[in-house]
Amino acid sequence: MAQTENTNLHPKKIVSEYGELLSLINEEDNPEPLKILPGALPESLLPFPQTVIRHALSIFLLHQDYVEDRDIIEDAYTFLDNFIPDEEFALFQSLQVSMSAKGRLDYAGWTGGMDLSYAMILLRTRTRRLKKRKKHAAQELKSLRRIIGLPDKVFPHGDDEVDEARELELNL
Repeated sequence: MAQTENTNLHPKKIVSEYGELLSLINEEDNPEPLKILPGALPESLLPFPQTVIRHALSIFLLHQDYVEDRDIIEDAYTFLDNFIPDEEFALFQSLQVSMSAKGRLDYAGWTGGMDLSYAMILLRTRTRRLKKRKKHAAQELKSLRRIIGLPDKVFPHGDDEVDEARELELNL
């Protein structure tokens, strides 16, 4: 369950607990993310509120010296947007269970407490919000990179690019 904000918490503790959650999710796939809203998980899994975790990750990113570590922090920062309110998660999970094998909704199996069309509108709205939030997170990360004097893109894909990025770091 998300804890209330505590000003005495060190960013390292916040990032560490969030990192533990991510490793559990990656290792056990428990709970299983939604398929109709790819990657969505209930926000009650988070050890702290999203804003607190996002702030701690930002602080960590500003003090990180290595490309590989920054990559991990940026991925964790972006993944934070996959956590949605528990009520929505439960509704979408119920909708997902009601889906037939052919990918069509089984109206007889729909057990949600609201009109199916309303649930679909909520799903579309949440999907749009997630896409918008991911774009916003990318802009935030770009700003953080600029603050610490790095190029906008620090995502090396090949060995040559990794060496080039490390060389860039050494020259900063």
